[in-house]
Amino acid sequence: MNMRYGRREALPTMLAALAMLSASCQLFARQVSRVTPTLELRPTPSPGLAATDTSLIPTAPTLVPVPMDTATPGSPPATAATSGPFRLDIPVDDAVSGTVEALSSTADGTLWLITNQGIAKLEDTTWTPYLTSSTVGIAGIDAVERVWVVNEDATQISAWNGEAWTTYGIDAGWTPLTDDYYQYVRGGQSDLLGRIWFATSQDVRVFDGNQWAVYTPQEMGMGPSAYDDVETRFGVAISRSGMVWVSECDWGGPGPMGGQGIRWLDQGTWRGASSPVASGCAMAIADDSLGRVWAGVGRRLWRYDPASGDWTTFASPEPPIVDMRFGFIDSLAVDPHDTVWTVFVLCGGASCYGTNVLYHFHDNLWTQVGEVAQSGYGYWGPIFDAVGMPWLSWDGGIYRIEGDSPELASPLVGRFGAMDNTGRVWFVAQYEGRDALWVLDEETRE
Repeated sequence: MNMRYGRREALPTMLAALAMLSASCQLFARQVSRVTPTLELRPTPSPGLAATDTSLIPTAPTLVPVPMDTATPGSPPATAATSGPFRLDIPVDDAVSGTVEALSSTADGTLWLITNQGIAKLEDTTWTPYLTSSTVGIAGIDAVERVWVVNEDATQISAWNGEAWTTYGIDAGWTPLTDDYYQYVRGGQSDLLGRIWFATSQDVRVFDGNQWAVYTPQEMGMGPSAYDDVETRFGVAISRSGMVWVSECDWGGPGPMGGQGIRWLDQGTWRGASSPVASGCAMAIADDSLGRVWAGVGRRLWRYDPASGDWTTFASPEPPIVDMRFGFIDSLAVDPHDTVWTVFVLCGGASCYGTNVLYHFHDNLWTQVGEVAQSGYGYWGPIFDAVGMPWLSWDGGIYRIEGDSPELASPLVGRFGAMDNTGRVWFVAQYEGRDALWVLDEETRE
């Protein structure tokens, strides 16, 4: 959902961060995804949906997933090599040794399997070892298949091109990370000039092929946090138009504690400090085929229209659980029909962990999809296959979504879902005590 992390960083967040490098690459080149901003001018509300009028947003009923005939919760795979429409491709340790840490795809749809001991690449139908050394400190994989890794004290970053390492330090413009409590480097997205972008725990950085440039929060028009002892979480995404977007959220023990919202780079100048999305916890950004940018800031969904420069906000639906509130939008995905899928995190009391709900936003209306999940941040998706079908890993297994109704496709606990350049859905799940790679079988998908 995808790097160097501090002691308090939860494993699921670490993996999600790595996945975000692909999400951000796809998110705007396709599309994340989750992964995965912009501001300027007061948004104009969409017709029929006032920015502050929640009466027009119906409360969606809870839709109970309907199991497909091919899968029963808790049952083993139907045969030794299939589970619903998915078939076993290969045990992970037959491709690369180590513990799986991520499965992600770069902007061109190349699929990468990342463990703590190496990286394998999917070439046609074969998994080929690409890096057979420790991946501790991995920051991302870029569009020209360089694996970027940060050293232990974050004073250098190195790139592996499949044959040799190249290391960049202070002489190349890379500056050490000075925060010793919570450190990370993640990214690898390419802009239209071929520059490679990374977010770190204290700034945003770009590599032009020879030198690094470092943009501090102040240079991006971001002020100091309102709280002491918070973790600053920056994200970078590149839209299909080539615009560079930066999101930021301040994170504390209870969860998000506000943030600096969204900024974007326009012809060498950072914009957005006076926009409607200049503050708040921003963690999810996506664009659609019309060039509009969608962003979650706090618990509100925003849309930016590049033609007018306006932002439009859409009030969130009513929380589906009494005495709980929406804390923030954790992920955004835009489907081939340019409708938006969002995962909200529900908060109760002072805590914002472990309770998620998926919504489909279409024609200015929110529809809740499936039941509230109690499994924290272990979900992935929805991702959209070659025919536009949404697939989702949620409580109980892997679901496909037909008309906003989730159908259980497989009871496997699927981790690290991703899609390759042919539109096939992949994930990691255990089989006979071993982690294995599973793929959507086109012959049995129906």
